[in-house]
Amino acid sequence: MFDDAEVDGEGRLLVRCDDAPEAVADLSNPECLKAILRHLRDGAPIRGVVLVHDRERAYGPGATAALETLLRIGRLLDHLARRAPSPRFPGFTAKEVAAACARCPFRPAAMFERLRDRILGDPAGFLEGLEEIARRLARYTEGGCTTCAGATIQDLRIVVAELESSGA
Repeated sequence: MFDDAEVDGEGRLLVRCDDAPEAVADLSNPECLKAILRHLRDGAPIRGVVLVHDRERAYGPGATAALETLLRIGRLLDHLARRAPSPRFPGFTAKEVAAACARCPFRPAAMFERLRDRILGDPAGFLEGLEEIARRLARYTEGGCTTCAGATIQDLRIVVAELESSGA
């Protein structure tokens, strides 16, 4: 579903959605949104999106700008996910540290990937998830994780600043 897509002569992404229920062929639907963002992720900039079903549903520059913002934040989250944890557990072996970090709910790779998946499919859910992470991180007290948790807080500030600069 949503796999048949091409850019037309006017620079609009045309997505044929005949095999989807009409109610699903809408950018407000998470499945549709994910598919459109997947098409846009590696492609050239576009001027609009047209979902072709029994009738066409066209989205213009405003929607396109919002989609580009979601992709930009998704790429930022991918970048932040690559940061290695930086705990300080004196007396732990490297294997013990790695095991502790693998279980951590704030491990950058897992946490930022989950946030990326949320923003690319459920932007409102992304904001809720971001708020929940901030609340949980504020209560996090593991002493050996202070440096890493501080870096994660700084990363989240960068994400919030990007959201604010985007007008989201």
